[in-house]
Amino acid sequence: MIREDTNPYGWRPPAQEGKPKVVLLVEDEPTTLRFYQTGLKGLHGWRQVIAENGERALEVLRHESVDVLVTDLNMPVMDGYRLIASVYERYPSIPVIVLTALPPGAPQERALALGALCVLSKPVRLSLLMEEIRLLGSMESDGFVRGIGLSGLLQLMSWEGKTCTLTVKSRTLLGYLYILQGRLIHALCGDEEGIMAAYQILTWPQPQVEFVDACRVGETISMLTEEILMNVAVIQDRQKAGKKRHDPWSEEMT
Repeated sequence: MIREDTNPYGWRPPAQEGKPKVVLLVEDEPTTLRFYQTGLKGLHGWRQVIAENGERALEVLRHESVDVLVTDLNMPVMDGYRLIASVYERYPSIPVIVLTALPPGAPQERALALGALCVLSKPVRLSLLMEEIRLLGSMESDGFVRGIGLSGLLQLMSWEGKTCTLTVKSRTLLGYLYILQGRLIHALCGDEEGIMAAYQILTWPQPQVEFVDACRVGETISMLTEEILMNVAVIQDRQKAGKKRHDPWSEEMT
């Protein structure tokens, strides 16, 4: 973890004041889901997002920044076990709480082994659930980055041989970059994955970046970091040229 007092890059936590945190509730039983939704209205400063199964939850995670995920285990389409494993791999900064009616023992131990941080037995006391959501939602990631461009950041991480997952936000945009020993090996942005997702993310304006020191995805990008950054520079130059051609003020000034 890079501390501010020893950090040479200007790492700073982004301002979060006034912005509600997000809890994603994944439950296939409508009555139980409504019970959670009603009970968690007392969770001030939080916004609820719902999904009826693991597959739908992963769709939500592609487009929504989530602070805590709460999931059942037994669900159709995609169960909680597969969801936990996917979140642990792709979104390592998101803590997972499991709610299950399964008895203590192998099922709950398996959920913890896959990456869940907390397992609560049903029926759960809502006060306890809210306490766990607040606790896990207050956990800090390994670091934040502000005041440095993504291309410069990737170059620094390449030099240092760093391994991490970057969560990148720019206005309403959300994406993920996966770095293994200094190499960009995968990227995820909405429904796009791989090098094209990387190019989208790396050209976003004024990005805010959060990182955790973990990279668990498979490699889809084999290109060297230097080549990727050269291509990004070309894309940005073309974007600037395109804006000038369509900007009447720039034409008057030339």
